[in-house]
Amino acid sequence: MPERTIDRARDAAKPKPTPRAARRGAAAMMTEKSAPRRSLGAPGGTGALLERWLLLSLAIGRRGIAVVLALAVLVIFTAGVFEQRWKEQQIQAQVAAQRASLEAAQARNAQLQGQLAESDPAAYRAWVEDTARRQLNLGYSGETIFLVNWTTPVATAATASPPYTPAVVSTTATQPQSEAHWRRWLRLIFGD
Repeated sequence: MPERTIDRARDAAKPKPTPRAARRGAAAMMTEKSAPRRSLGAPGGTGALLERWLLLSLAIGRRGIAVVLALAVLVIFTAGVFEQRWKEQQIQAQVAAQRASLEAAQARNAQLQGQLAESDPAAYRAWVEDTARRQLNLGYSGETIFLVNWTTPVATAATASPPYTPAVVSTTATQPQSEAHWRRWLRLIFGD
C-alpha cells in the first residue's frame, strides 16, 4: 500500500504532456535531429539578443514574463516613491528655513513697534528743533537769529584789555519765502 502512494506522488510530480505538446514534442525531436540549429545573427548582435529573449520567454513561459514585468514596474514605482520622499524632505527643509526667517522678521517688527509706542513725538520734534538751531543755525521764517562770535581779543602789554564782550550779529529773513533755495545759494556764493 505505501508503495502505491509513493508511485502516485511521483506520477503527480511529473508534468503531464498535453496532446498538443505531445505532437509538438515529436515534431521537435525530428527537426532537432535532422536540421542544424540556425542562429538569427552574430553572437553579440541584435539577432542574438532577440534569440536569447525568445529562448528565455519559452523557458520561463508567460507567467515568468508577467512576474519579471511586475517586478520591473515595482522597482520603478519604488524609485519614484523614494524620489518623491527626497523632494518632500528638501521642500520641508526650505519651509523650515523660511519660517525661521519669518519669525526673526516678526520679532524685529515687534521690537520696532515697541520702540515706536515708547517714543514721544513731541520730544523728538523738540530735539530736532534744538539740533537745527544749535548746530545748523536755522530758525523759523520771520524769526531773528543771533550769531555770537566768541573770540577773545589779544591783550597787549601796554594797554589794559577791556572786559570781554561778545560780538553780536543780527540777521533777519529778508528774502521772500517763495524763492527757491538754489537761488538763495547762488546769491550767497556769487553775491547779488
